[in-house]
Amino acid sequence: MKTRFTSFRRARIGIALGALLTTALTVPAAAQESPAEAQEPRAAVAAAAEESAGVRTVDVSSTATALNAPSTIPGGTVRFRTTTTDTASGWIGLARPRPGVTWEQFRTTLMKIINANGPDIIEGSEEMLSTADLLGGTVIYPDQPAAFTQRLNPGRYFLFDYKHIRDAQPRYRTLDVTGWAPGSAPAAHAAVTAKLVDGAPRYEVTGTVKAGRPLVFRNSMPVGQPAEAIFFPVPDGVTEEELVAWFDKFGDSGQFPEDPGPLGEGPGGLPMSAGVSSVLQLPLQPGRYVIIDWLSDAQDGRMLLKKGHYEIIQVG
Repeated sequence: MKTRFTSFRRARIGIALGALLTTALTVPAAAQESPAEAQEPRAAVAAAAEESAGVRTVDVSSTATALNAPSTIPGGTVRFRTTTTDTASGWIGLARPRPGVTWEQFRTTLMKIINANGPDIIEGSEEMLSTADLLGGTVIYPDQPAAFTQRLNPGRYFLFDYKHIRDAQPRYRTLDVTGWAPGSAPAAHAAVTAKLVDGAPRYEVTGTVKAGRPLVFRNSMPVGQPAEAIFFPVPDGVTEEELVAWFDKFGDSGQFPEDPGPLGEGPGGLPMSAGVSSVLQLPLQPGRYVIIDWLSDAQDGRMLLKKGHYEIIQVG
């Protein structure tokens, strides 16, 4: 099927799934402090259970009034199981601030990145390099829990709700990580990698994304470029041409059009800094999905979606 975005067709690179999954969880060099970092948790292809006895799980919930999470946990590989009971809450993110950076400093920088204003996006993206590492998270909805697994070195982290980031009283918790405890990541069955292909943003999908099964999400974009991966079910009969026609209605820096478009709610993985990866467990169902990155280019402030950062996939 040819579209006006023919030049944006996805380049497929023959990388073995096993090689991708042996480094399922990575963080930027600036965050690598623990000697146990060399003990890379292995995420191998598995056809059986989604969780194993070695997975250490922490519950995080966002309600109409609060973000509930522990204040202290051991370091190592941690699976954050996220839930929400409120339609206006539940985009739970994780970040590690640089030493001395306050929550308010981090929030101010993050708001620049997610604004629909090109100069703010460029400025905020540059500031974030010295402010914090974005470590992902999940977009969730009531009765649709999800999970993300991240490897945490000892230190201070912020757990927060993106939906309340602009509130007068934003929803966040400080998480202190101490020591190191053994643990492994859930076995992954596919990998989704955000990367540049011939200078344009693309998702490279390796393996088959399956309903209810973990997948690796990796940000392999250039330094300073955060990436996310939100999975939207594509309604029956909606073509790629119709999706692209809707994408064309967005402002260059991400201003949403008045046209609500054909997509509804979509779970997914929230922004990660370049060089970061996590294991996601999302409430996907068999069928056709489009993966979308709502963020903008750190260099010119243009919406990545309008540069072709989407991918239509079949979930098995």
